[in-house]
Amino acid sequence: MRSGSTTYTWLFCALVLVFTVPSTAHAGSSGVFGRVAYRGELVQDVVVWAYEDGSGDYTSGEVARSEPTRTDGTYRMRLEPGRYTLVARGYQKGGSGRPVPGDYFCYYSGSPVVVPKDGWIPVGFNLVRVSAEERSRSGKSSIEGVITYRDEPLEKVYLYLYKEPTEGFRGPGLATLPVGSGGRFRASVSPGIYYLIARKRIRGGMYGPMEIGDYFNYYPGNPVVVGHGENVKLVLETVTRISQLEEGENSIPVISGLIMDPGGALVEGVRVFAYPQGTTTGRPLFFSDPSDVDGKFSLPIPSSGSYSLLARQRFGGPAVSGEYYGLFEEGASVQIEDSGPDREITLKVRKQP
Repeated sequence: MRSGSTTYTWLFCALVLVFTVPSTAHAGSSGVFGRVAYRGELVQDVVVWAYEDGSGDYTSGEVARSEPTRTDGTYRMRLEPGRYTLVARGYQKGGSGRPVPGDYFCYYSGSPVVVPKDGWIPVGFNLVRVSAEERSRSGKSSIEGVITYRDEPLEKVYLYLYKEPTEGFRGPGLATLPVGSGGRFRASVSPGIYYLIARKRIRGGMYGPMEIGDYFNYYPGNPVVVGHGENVKLVLETVTRISQLEEGENSIPVISGLIMDPGGALVEGVRVFAYPQGTTTGRPLFFSDPSDVDGKFSLPIPSSGSYSLLARQRFGGPAVSGEYYGLFEEGASVQIEDSGPDREITLKVRKQP
């Protein structure tokens, strides 16, 4: 494993990390391309792996893999149109599969990436180094550790525990734990298999898509296997999404618009939830951040299909008195295609009696 000959500061990266469609792309081709960096230094010999979204644990069964990154940290990978989860790994001693301490790793926080027909999507990777776990016997099964950013504790961050990868690690998962002072956490769990993800949104909140500047990481040691009476201690290092590593348009279709009450006043603090067509109960497939002071909301939909939309203030549980609540056009569905176009709607809500 080698890194580029020049160490870049992020200020310099802002000037040089500008992408164009690969010169090898031509009509009828599609895929992803970009650069790979570790703390401002472009990294050579890292491989980007593409998996079907929501399948497996992203250590085997890949759809495609790139050639190793060049001395300038660049890569390109041809892919058929579709949705993919992308992971970058650089092995210090060669190999494949799960990385070991010292290896480079990045799970792309913008996954799933939607590759259109005859289109090339820029995807950049901001790497971390994999750290070692410590395991010991304990009275209860547990996972503990610290969440960091560049070796410093990261506070006011959320740790999400998931049991399955099939839903692409969207939504609240099995548990969502606020992490406070010193970035430290401890979770008592049943013996089993867990996937850990850390998220800190600059705008605040527990839910919603990760944006440029937010802190994120998928723990490189996922899935974490916890035995009976075993304590697993780990470090989960986060990275930030950097716009200079991701130049280009977002290819994921978006439903956006306004939330209004019956009198036409714009309503702040209401989320929009997308469910399979014909139902608005149970666990939503996708959901937005709360509407802003102007009643505006934005809901990315990474999977094509027909959806029923529900707007409400609370996340989960039955509607309560005084809560804003409403269905889009009395339950009418919205059709979304991978290639767009985006949809703009007005969703009316009223306070529950």
